[in-house]
Amino acid sequence: MLLRNMPEPSNSQALRIRDEVQTLLQVAAVQHAESSASRRRGAATEKRDEPPQNEKEVSVHQLPPPQGRKTTLILPVDNQRRHDARHDIEENRRRRHGDAEERGYSAHRGGRYDSDEDRMALEPPGPRVFSRAIRSTPLPSPFRPPTSITKYNGETKPELWLADFRLACQLGGAQGDDRAIIRQLPLFLSDTARRWLKELPANQIHDWVDLVRVFEGNFKGTYIRPGNSWDLSKCKQKSGETLREYARRFLKQRTELPHITDHDVILAFVSGTTSRDLV
Repeated sequence: MLLRNMPEPSNSQALRIRDEVQTLLQVAAVQHAESSASRRRGAATEKRDEPPQNEKEVSVHQLPPPQGRKTTLILPVDNQRRHDARHDIEENRRRRHGDAEERGYSAHRGGRYDSDEDRMALEPPGPRVFSRAIRSTPLPSPFRPPTSITKYNGETKPELWLADFRLACQLGGAQGDDRAIIRQLPLFLSDTARRWLKELPANQIHDWVDLVRVFEGNFKGTYIRPGNSWDLSKCKQKSGETLREYARRFLKQRTELPHITDHDVILAFVSGTTSRDLV
């Protein structure tokens, strides 16, 4: 009656306690019923075996039983009632465990249950595209994270940036284990690049070769490529701009253009200036 009036348990632990109490009460009720039935059967047996009055008077003068001999009373056991109680207990346990498994809980030794959320809490941190071995790799001690590496935003050639990032991490103490370096990668990506890394399928990157392949495959078409002699020929002297200012701006653009001959540089500079002395 008390269990019916109690509020419905709000969590798995309270539900487990309530079921155990209910089980104990069922066992106690069965044992009490068996004890009462045994007492009634014993009283009926004694009454049936009671001798007549005259035999009682004669038995008063009989000798007592020998010392040291004990009389054992064997009571019948209601096996059917005990079987029913065990069946109810097992059925209650199966029902409780089945409800727990439907809610995403799994049994452990000792009857303890952990949910899927509890097991997921043990998952190592980091993007799921990294293998579990990478996400579980401890950082070397001591380790100094790179401070001269800018966050990658897709505008730099990916293989060059990865090479610089790897070298900076090795100089900081991560030598001999690329997994620790790969684990640091999300901290050096811009918001867009980090979002891209997070959305990749799980377990795609297991080593440095996998990282370079995936990284270059995505950012190879996004980085800004260097120009050529045609781009340099577009550098023209502006109206009101002095020759010195134009030459400084021209040379700055020239340093950003590799693999251009001196002939093309001179031709582009002369065609771009408005100075009559050079034309």
